[in-house]
This record gives sequence, structure tokens and C-alpha cells, in this order.
Amino acid sequence: MNHKITQVFVPTSVNTSLTTDALGKQVMGVYNPNTYANIGGTTADADFLVAIGSAAVGSKYGSFKSSPIKLSNIISTRKTQADTTVKQQITYIGYDDVNDSKSPVFGCDEEYTLTIKIDEYWSKGIFQPMIQESVRVKTTCCTECGGNCDALGCYPFMIELVNKVNSNPLLSKYVVATMVNKGSAPTYKFRLVVADPGDSTAETSVLTALRSAYASFVATAGTDIVITSDTDGDSDADSLGTTMYELTSNVAAINSGAQELPPYNGIAWEKFEASAGSVTACGIELEGKALDEFGNACVPDAVPYVFNLVRFQAVVHKGPFTTMDFDLPSDCGNWAVTKVQDIKYPVGVGAAIAEFERHHFTNNLPATADARYYWNPIYNEDANQYLYVNSATTYDMYEITYLEDSPVGFENKTRNTHSLVVLASSGVTAAVTTALNNVLPTVLHV
Repeated sequence: MNHKITQVFVPTSVNTSLTTDALGKQVMGVYNPNTYANIGGTTADADFLVAIGSAAVGSKYGSFKSSPIKLSNIISTRKTQADTTVKQQITYIGYDDVNDSKSPVFGCDEEYTLTIKIDEYWSKGIFQPMIQESVRVKTTCCTECGGNCDALGCYPFMIELVNKVNSNPLLSKYVVATMVNKGSAPTYKFRLVVADPGDSTAETSVLTALRSAYASFVATAGTDIVITSDTDGDSDADSLGTTMYELTSNVAAINSGAQELPPYNGIAWEKFEASAGSVTACGIELEGKALDEFGNACVPDAVPYVFNLVRFQAVVHKGPFTTMDFDLPSDCGNWAVTKVQDIKYPVGVGAAIAEFERHHFTNNLPATADARYYWNPIYNEDANQYLYVNSATTYDMYEITYLEDSPVGFENKTRNTHSLVVLASSGVTAAVTTALNNVLPTVLHV
């Protein structure tokens, strides 16, 4: 709660002629603080106060008024326009979908560690100073690379890092990794070799079970999971005592590299390249997630004023490494790390503004039971007659911060800072802007 905010007004219209006692509910005016003449329609810089009708004309509280605002005492004026978009942080590791030169180059027998530091409000209270987790990739041994060992294809190693980030129980809670590449990606097949079930009927029975168990990994289980020939091209008619089953290459989820197949009855599937592809640049897109107040994933629209967006840092170290490497902010820039978007919270969302008003509305009222409703849960809801924000709309916010003159005899000893906040929906923003700018000097226009 911001304690310098002493009053919050929510007008639905602005009047430039009515006196303060004639203001209807949520009708705002700007007045001379000495004569109470309505000066909202003038264009001369002047000291002023702002008043707004609390309810119908003649209601027990009449109009709510700010204290006199002297131009010489104004500290600042500000207008914040509503913008309900939510943006997550996006950072690229390596190729950023634009610059090919940022793609990492892999040689044989190399090791790289991607370290991600998470900066999220609620989690920092538990994991001080920040959550830090690393994933590692090891390239092909030089004795096995088979040629072009100083410039291995980047795709299999980058997709391995993507999979490790997304499968890490801690990192995957805060960020999601996506493969970014230029050119067509390699495609893969998976083979499962099992002991001979006995005859063709038994083989078909296993095939049926596989099509049921792995249906989610293929487009059409009936055609994408098949009994196939063994590597020498012979038919699997019980000639070798084993049977080979295969997931064909038109499997989108597998070709993306984003998934691996779980074992079947303890037997692992063998993954092999079906086509080499033509990838010339590789990168990883890391995007932060939105979390609720308990640190769980959430949809911002569902909890518009109780959620946090994740900031993070990422750095790549080349091995061999020590534990000290994980504490270094950079290791001579092994790979390009490019942040292209920072987080952005929505501004002016009705539900959040309604919560803001509930924290401050009592300042408009005298010390009566009405001013205490907020603290009683029976009355803590939008139906309160002195809560005016419509949670279904958006609001621009005007804030005038000023010093209030001290009482006579205590000059310059107890000057208090106040902020008057005016919340205006789209239909009244122009009138509010005009009324305030009419009495404010040009340098303080909102």
C-alpha cells in the first residue's frame, strides 16, 4: 500500500459549472480553493482543489474534496495510460532467428554447460539469492565422429539442451525452451527389437499393443507403427529369432526432437537418423513463464493482479569446468546470448484497479463506520456504495503529488506529502485531461 496516496477519485464525467454541493455521483470538478468557484473550464494557471460527488445530490457525505493544491507546492504530475498486454522475457542462446553468425560451432569431444539463473519474486524468498541450475551437453568423441570433426552438426546437441531444460523439474517451472534453426531439421526413426514372440499371430499381438501404447507419438497408429525388415533387408519371418518394430519417419512429435520414446516392457527404442536435414544455424529460445503467488504456473488473465513474471539470466560455459564456473556471469562469451524482450505487466486492468481502490477508498471518508467497511470481510466486495471502479473496464491513472501547507504556527515543520489519484475510463479521459491541464502550468501537463 502506498501511504502517500491520500485520495482516489473515479469520475464518470467532468463538469465545469456545477458547485461542489451540486455534484452528482462520480461527477468531478476543479475548483478555486478559496471561493469554491468552478474553474475547470478556465485556461489560467491557478491553485485548485478537485472535488467529486460521492453519491446522489444531497447524500450525507456530499462531495469528496482534495486539500488545496498550490502550484508552487506540486512535486510531480503523471498520467499512466492503460495497456493490458503481458509480455514474458525472451532470450536466445546462439542463433536468434535473425543472425546466422550467432550459431554455435561444435567440435568433437567438447562439453558445454548452459546455466540459467531465475529471478522471480516469490522464489527469491526461498532460494537466495536466486535459483541457479545447469544442464550439460557432450559432443561426439573424436574417435567416433567419422569426419568433419571440428564442425559437427549443431542440431542434435542444441536439441539435447532443449530437452534437458524442459525436462528439468526446477527449470521447467520457470522457463520453456524451444529449438530455433535455419534449414530443414533432421528426421528420426525409432526401432524396437524384441525376442521372437513365436509366430505371426503373436507378432501381430505385440504390434497391436504397441499401437495402443504409443498412439500419442504418431499421427496414425495403424500406419505409423509397423513390423519392418531387419537391417540386412530380410523379412522378419522368424528367420533370426527376433522381431523388429518401427515408428516411421512421418512422426511430427519425434522429428521435432522434443520427445523421446519411453521403453516398452523395459526394452529401449533405438533412435537413428532417417534424413540428415539441412540445418545451417541453431539456437534456443528461452521464454519465461507466469507464476501465481504460490510459485505455480498460471494464466495471467485468470489472476490479473496476483501473478509474477519471471526474469532470468543465461550463460554458457565450455568445459572442462569447475564448480566455480557456475558463479561466473560470463565465460568470455562462448555463445551469443541475446535478450530480445523484457517482461511487462498489464497496466490499468479493472480487477487490479478495483483492488487498488479497496486499499485507499477509506481516505475519502470521515472516521465513520463507512470508512471501516474494507476491514470487515462481510463488506469487502465491489458492491460497497463507496467503491466506484468497474472491474470489467480499464483505467488511465492521473497522479498529482504535492506538499500540503502546514497549519498556521507550524510553517515548514510538518509539511506532508500527498498524492491525489484520478482513475478515468476511456469515455472520460479526455475531459479529465482537459480540466486538469486548464489549471496546470504547461510543464506539469498530464
